[in-house]
Amino acid sequence: MPAAVSQTHQRHWSLARRLLWISLAVVLGQSIISMVIATTLRQHLMTGLLKGTLQRQSLLALHKVNNQLDQLTATQAQVCCSPPDYQRFLQPLRLNDGKAALILGSAGLVSTPGSRTLFKRDQLLDVAEQAIHAAEGFTIVDTNAQEAVAAKAIKLPGGQQTGHFVYLRPVYAMPAVKAQSLIKLGAELILILLTGGVLVFSARRIFRPVRSLSQELASIELNTLDGATLPTDKAPLELLPILNEFNGMVERLRRSAANQKQFASTISHEFRTPLTVISGFIQSVLNRSEGLVDKERRALGIADLEVLRLNRMLSDLLDLSRADNHQLAIRQEPFELIPSLEHALRLARAAHSNPISDNLSDLKATTVVGDSDRLVQCIGNLIGNAAKYSKTKTPIAVQVTCTAAQVSITVRDQGQGIPNNQLERIFERFTRAEGVSLPYRQSSSGLGLSIVKMLIEAMGGTVSVESTVGEGSAFSLHLPLSPQP
Repeated sequence: MPAAVSQTHQRHWSLARRLLWISLAVVLGQSIISMVIATTLRQHLMTGLLKGTLQRQSLLALHKVNNQLDQLTATQAQVCCSPPDYQRFLQPLRLNDGKAALILGSAGLVSTPGSRTLFKRDQLLDVAEQAIHAAEGFTIVDTNAQEAVAAKAIKLPGGQQTGHFVYLRPVYAMPAVKAQSLIKLGAELILILLTGGVLVFSARRIFRPVRSLSQELASIELNTLDGATLPTDKAPLELLPILNEFNGMVERLRRSAANQKQFASTISHEFRTPLTVISGFIQSVLNRSEGLVDKERRALGIADLEVLRLNRMLSDLLDLSRADNHQLAIRQEPFELIPSLEHALRLARAAHSNPISDNLSDLKATTVVGDSDRLVQCIGNLIGNAAKYSKTKTPIAVQVTCTAAQVSITVRDQGQGIPNNQLERIFERFTRAEGVSLPYRQSSSGLGLSIVKMLIEAMGGTVSVESTVGEGSAFSLHLPLSPQP
């Protein structure tokens, strides 16, 4: 038993922990990639582009210096070199944009005019010595500072007295370095976008169980409580207490719903027998008693109508209870439509005083798929609703139209009509349309239309409604035609 518990516990995982590790991994990956990009760009610039650029520029400047050396006479070459000689060698150079050149030899250090405004003597001396002693005479000084310079040192022809020619320029003023900064900035922006995309994708994957849980909760209804238990294996640790509490609540609701359905079924079934007996005695008194006055007959007639109304309500409740318990038997078989409609109209005309017209005489024999008895019940409910919400003696029309695939049975009245925002609600259980008033001494349980919708859809059909306030409503039942042999 402990081993099983341990295995079950290992299947759970933490939303917060997983998001934390992914975030750390993404941030670490971003830092490493950014470091690699910066190092690669710097290495390519310093060892390649910057070095080559400085080599070309220093050779051009050196050529002018060498021309001055070549013009020395033998006597001048023997006494060379003094600081004035160095100044004469550098005089042809015209440097700008922070570039500078100098000669460092036995006579000391001499630089081009204007270099002292940018660099101190000690700085020039330090840069020159580093360049002279560097590999290939190339070096970069203070690369992390804004005044970093690149220097290239070349030995001048002659002995120690001629010294070294050193060419230097600021690094950060070079277009290549500015391009590197822009490239690095662009790479950082792209990397930030990729990092954000990875985090969003990871968050969506991590919180997928939460979205799935929301969808499952939204799909739960009273009729689906049997399958409403949510799985807890492989669930996040943060959701585990909520899931356990929810499953416990579902179990309690399931028991309560089962008891409620059983109660409704029992009450509906048990009440029908005494109501039938009461109705029978009332009919017997009305038919066989000769001494009743009109007032007594009227009272007994009202009582009989109320018994019939209660009987219909109990029948509706029993149908709903059976449907909830998956015990409602609805046939889906071919049957002749016109005889069933004629039977429904006979019952309706006997029960209501409204004139009911139809077009059955214009129809050919039509076979539909469904349950003939339930169709009679649906037509009776629709005509009953039409009569209830219409004035006395107002006409009611039953029209049948056929297409190639289905037949439509429309019950049209000239009653109060239904507001457009209530057309969807009227098919809900125990719901009446707002803004529609019942006639005097009439009542409604709000079950009739929900029963019609449930029965027609169980037969494979659909229900639709059109209504205009003050003009009336039209309810249509659409059933599939039976395939012709």
